[in-house]
Formats: sequence, structure tokens, C-alpha cells
Amino acid sequence: MLNIDFHFARQSFGITTLWMTPVIENDMPNRTEHGYAFTDHYTIEPRLGGDVMYKKLSDELHKRGMKLIQDAVYNHVGLYHFLMQDPPSKDWFHQWPKFTQPNYKDQTQFDPYAAASDKKQMSDGWFTSQMPDLNQDNPDLAKFLIQHAIWSVEEFGVDGWRIDTYIYVDLNFMNRCNQSLLDEYPHITMFGETWVHGVANSAYFARNNINTAFKSNLIGVADFQSLFDGIQPSLSYPLNGIEQLYQTASNDFLYKDPMNNVIFLDNHDMTRFFSQMKENISKHKMGIEWLLTWRGIPEMYYGTEVLMKGISNPDGLVRLDFPGGWPGDTKNAFTKSGLAQDEIDVQQLVKTLANFRKSSSAIKAGKMMQYVPHNGLYVYSRYDNKQTILCVMNTDTVAKSIDFSKYAERTSGFTKAVDVITNESFSLGDKKEMLPTTMWVLELKK
Repeated sequence: MLNIDFHFARQSFGITTLWMTPVIENDMPNRTEHGYAFTDHYTIEPRLGGDVMYKKLSDELHKRGMKLIQDAVYNHVGLYHFLMQDPPSKDWFHQWPKFTQPNYKDQTQFDPYAAASDKKQMSDGWFTSQMPDLNQDNPDLAKFLIQHAIWSVEEFGVDGWRIDTYIYVDLNFMNRCNQSLLDEYPHITMFGETWVHGVANSAYFARNNINTAFKSNLIGVADFQSLFDGIQPSLSYPLNGIEQLYQTASNDFLYKDPMNNVIFLDNHDMTRFFSQMKENISKHKMGIEWLLTWRGIPEMYYGTEVLMKGISNPDGLVRLDFPGGWPGDTKNAFTKSGLAQDEIDVQQLVKTLANFRKSSSAIKAGKMMQYVPHNGLYVYSRYDNKQTILCVMNTDTVAKSIDFSKYAERTSGFTKAVDVITNESFSLGDKKEMLPTTMWVLELKK
């Protein structure tokens, strides 16, 4: 059953939107807890409480001014889906002489030199033998999927879509599906799972400024580049790592609107960020501060705020129960009972910064300016005509003396800074010592 109290407890931490892995029925004999093997599009998983609980969840979210993101899967279904068990026609699914997986090469979708056979394998291969690959070229199947998407929004009040395995689906179909939703619900949002390497690769699948024959209408992407070529190396490799984050940001010119991209530290498919940082508390805190201040829409995986850890092989280790509210739990992150001080500190950091972000016009919708990193020191600003936030990251293993006059484009006209986390105030005219592996989020004042 859905634990609604858990979801609403997160609201006090500044959380505004809920995304769960798919809620559609997965009536499969083996390993279906992930939710990505649909067996009936029009049935909400009974183990989650069915239609009644899903509607209640949506209603309660909306009462609190929160939003609901549904996880959409257009690429495949479960082997026991009724359409697979009794297909209307054979071409509703991609057929192969023998089981064939994708080649996992997103490049085939835009490579001007790609072999047609490679492109076909990428888009038509089956993820597993238990997940038949849907053929969106079939007009009846395409209509079925689009109608279901519209029905979901209408029936459950869905506010947006996280679109699974976006790079494996027929992209012309995705444009049609996206546009059908936007025609009916102009304010809906959507972002695609584009697990690729390279900003150009990522931008191809979203609204972009690239001169290509195919033009995507996807609003935003899950920004794996800002993770893999951004915050991960920045905190893993002192001095040189931060250069990758700077470089990745500089390539944002490829997107129509990079502010629509969803940034994250980890998710249900990958090693938890705390484990990725080798359980270094300081680096974990810096990651959170970056997540809640950088450009784009932040997404936080449950448990990040209480230092949940786990390696993604098998995936079950990163999908463990949240501590608290379950029989036999020795820790309760709702009441803080049994939490270590580090866990409490990180929980408070998230609560403070996420709630500040909710009322910060500069972070939510302002512009961004970044400065060239120097010896592990990276400075960027979020600003508009009402507010200026200066973010300073010291990824080095030694302290730095910060001279704010070097950032005059953003500090000019201001006399002091207030640390958003500690509420400490100091003069911008003074040089200030910054500890290693530390980040400041400063609101500038006149």
C-alpha cells in the first residue's frame, strides 16, 4: 500500500513534487517490484492500493499545493501484458528471429554515418526476454499509448511525466505523444530518461539549437551529463574534477532551455550518492547544496537526506525501505529516533536549503553566471532583478582565501553576504577563509 504519510512528511523539507516509479499493474511471476513491466495499462497496481489510493494520493498532494509526476513507459511492457498474451496483430511488438537486446548506442539515433541495422537494434531490441518491445509504428498501438497517457492525466490529475527509456523509443512517435499531451494540457511538464554521455547527445533528445533533420519537442531531460561529467568528478577528483562541471555548463547553448532539465545526484538505478562519495559527509553535503542551487529542476532520491547508502548491483540495495514507520525499524527518520548526528545534520541541511529555494526567485527562475574554476575553487551565481545568490565551492583539500572583488559582475553594489545555511553575515569587502571540501550559499545584501 502507498504510505501517504511518508510522502507528505517530505513537504516540510521543502519538497514540492512527488515522482514514484511506475504505479501501473505488474502481474508478473518474477521480480516486478520495479514497476516497469506493465501487464494492464488501465489497472493501478493493487499492491499499492489500486485506483482508490492513487487518486487519494493525487488529491492530497494537490490540497497541499504539491504536484504528481507519473512514470511513463512507452518502450516496452511485461511479457504477461494482455496485449502480448493475445496480440491484436503480430506487429504490435518488434519481432526478432531470436532474443535480441538493444546495442545501447544512443549515437545510432543521430549519427550521420550510422548503419540502419544498428539503429534498428537500438530502437527495436528487447531489454529483457520478459519485456517485449513495443512497435510504435503500428498506428493502433500508437493511439492506444497516447490515449492512455491522456486518460491518466484526466483520471488521476497527473501534473507531469517522467518518460522512461526515452532514447529507445521511436522519436517521431514521442513527438506525437508529447504534443498530444501538450495540446490537451498546455501547462503539463515532462522530462525524458536520456542516459547518455555527452551534452550534444543529451540535447538531441530535447528541444535544442542543433541543426538536424529531426527536432525533438521534449521539454527537458534527466540531466545525466551534469552528474557524470559534472558534480561526480568535481567532488571525486580535487582540483581537476571541477573543470568538468564548468565545461558541461558551458555547453548549455545546445539546449533551447536548459533550466527545464532535471538534475540529480542518484536514482533508483544507480549507486547512492553517499556511497559514490565513499561516505564522505562533507562531499555529500556539497552535492546537496549544488543540487538545490544549480540551474535546472532538482530531483532528490528518497533517503539522500539521511545518508542512505547502497551499491547498484543488485538494484535492490539502492531501493531499501526508508527508515521509520516499519515494524522492527531501529531508526526513524520522521522522529529522528535512532539517527546519528551526521544523519540529523544532513536532514536539517536539506530542510533549510530546500525551503529557502522555494521562496528564492533567483534560484527557481533566475539567470546563471559561472566563473572559470581555479585550483579547485568554483563560483557561480543565480540572480534576477530581485535577488542575487553567490555559490562558492572549494573542492580542494586545502583552505582558500576568498576575494569577492574577483566576482564584481555579481557582487558590485552589494556590501555583505548572508550564509543561507548558518545565517552568518559578513562584509564582502573582507577576504574570508574557506575550509576545504566546503560550499557556501550566500545571499548578497546591499
